[in-house]
Amino acid sequence: SNKDRYADIKMLLRYLYENGMVNRDYSEIIPRFKRRIPIPTVYTVEEIKRTEEAIDTSTDTGKRNIAIIRLATRMGLRSGDIARLRTTEIDFKSGYISIVQEKTNLPLELQMPGEVSDSIYMHLENSKKNHDSDDYVFHSMSAPYGRLTTSIIRHIVNESMSRAGIDTAGRKHGPHAFRSSLASLMIQDDCSYETVQRILGHSDPNVIKHYAKTDVEKLRLCAIEPPEPGGLFSDYLTGKKVFQNV
Repeated sequence: SNKDRYADIKMLLRYLYENGMVNRDYSEIIPRFKRRIPIPTVYTVEEIKRTEEAIDTSTDTGKRNIAIIRLATRMGLRSGDIARLRTTEIDFKSGYISIVQEKTNLPLELQMPGEVSDSIYMHLENSKKNHDSDDYVFHSMSAPYGRLTTSIIRHIVNESMSRAGIDTAGRKHGPHAFRSSLASLMIQDDCSYETVQRILGHSDPNVIKHYAKTDVEKLRLCAIEPPEPGGLFSDYLTGKKVFQNV
């Protein structure tokens, strides 16, 4: 890969300097390799709604799963933060969740949409009859009722999308895809980058601009008209000249 080539060149130049073959460490002038950031996967509001509606909330498992899904779709929480969520971090009276993010170790306080709050409350009330071993919000539905892992949360999301008949071919389809979808939808609704950054808990403001790539309609406004073709290129386009031996 290009990244490996950059590393090999830097290593060679540093070796030459350290062994006295050159009088300067030229490895320092090799530019840092920038990994290409792919366009994030985005699901539509209709696809997200279908995923939520595919969950059978009449069951104990369904009550738990809809709360998990909505924390991802409506609040953009990472799977690690959902798995580690504690009851002490939820204030139903004020309607806020206050956590320290696992990835960044930064505090994050978000107001819960009504449907999220209702789903979590319903799940907690329902789960009291099964176990009360710790203050984690989400647990396995079978003994020994340990708290959920991120892999199980990804399985819950993937299973719900499959039941909803969502086409995930060539698209990422885990909790983070819902996080990307939420960010992109907020940008399309003209939310400021600062607002999106605060809700997602990003420390780097430039990360949010990554999601602007998915707003095709606004990107159209930035399109530049191509110049009129001329010379030999125009002749080929108009058929005055033809390619030979193609």
